[in-house]
Amino acid sequence: MSMNSFIMGYDFVGTVISTTSPSESPTKLKLPPGTPVFGMTRPGHARPQHSGAHQAYLVAEDDFLLWKRPEDISELEAVRITSAVLTAADALFNVLGFGFPPAGDGVPGRDPKGEAVLIWGGAGSVGWAAVQLAREAGFGTILTTASEGNLGKLRGAGATHVFDYRKGEAVVEEIKGVLEREGVKLGVVFDAVGVGLGIFEPEGREKGRYEESSAALAKRCVDEGLLGRGEVKLCCVLPVLQDPDWVFTLYSRKHDGEQIREHPGWWQRQEKVVDWVVENYKAVWKELAVPRVVRDADEAVAAIRDVFEGKVGAEKVVIQHPMK
Repeated sequence: MSMNSFIMGYDFVGTVISTTSPSESPTKLKLPPGTPVFGMTRPGHARPQHSGAHQAYLVAEDDFLLWKRPEDISELEAVRITSAVLTAADALFNVLGFGFPPAGDGVPGRDPKGEAVLIWGGAGSVGWAAVQLAREAGFGTILTTASEGNLGKLRGAGATHVFDYRKGEAVVEEIKGVLEREGVKLGVVFDAVGVGLGIFEPEGREKGRYEESSAALAKRCVDEGLLGRGEVKLCCVLPVLQDPDWVFTLYSRKHDGEQIREHPGWWQRQEKVVDWVVENYKAVWKELAVPRVVRDADEAVAAIRDVFEGKVGAEKVVIQHPMK
């Protein structure tokens, strides 16, 4: 991703050990030492060393993606919320333009009630969050893909239709067949994996076969009439350079002044969705799997590589600090 020379890690969970004085804090959050918190660090190339989450201590900004952790949400639960929910919220409620009725007037938009959405890659952290947010928002038809072993979990999380993405082109025909039988016109897609786009991928992976990518397969599922009239909305977790119809979603619209100017109110909408999830976590949120906790440095490096190479599915890898 052309970002280097800084400490890795974005999602974090921990305990406040010291703070600036209230007069120095722009938001005056009441987070005294001993307060349990979770959140995300600011992205960027060559960012300050104190910002990386993969270290024993970091400096968290009280005005940037920081939440107090409720007592009834464990550390392992909290660390799985932030990036996944923020990214899924940006896709569904910013880029795709839907409202999130459970949050009241804070996240207005197109009424999702009864609408259809395809979430490609439902067993990853972002896709899993998107399925549940779509369920809570009131979407009528929630289609998603995953490997065969995870399809049952996604049904339990709220997906109305699940498909094995490993079938390639055949899964496109399966999805279109279901939509036709049920009389549903699909015009909204969120690619939550962005596989096969030729960017940010491991060396050695075959390049140049965009038609077999997750984005290309997902787009072939939409209603051709809606597509022809320009009424289809497509969103992906990575830039789709081969097709300008796709819009790139971000976990943070808050860190970049240009994003704030171009999309006023978007970062507030994302945070309001996270606020709602935190407030209602125990009542509505379902866990994908027990996270794998890594405590050894060599094991941590191997786990990071496995995630990058797409070898980790339906699982969250959590690195505990300080490591051995």
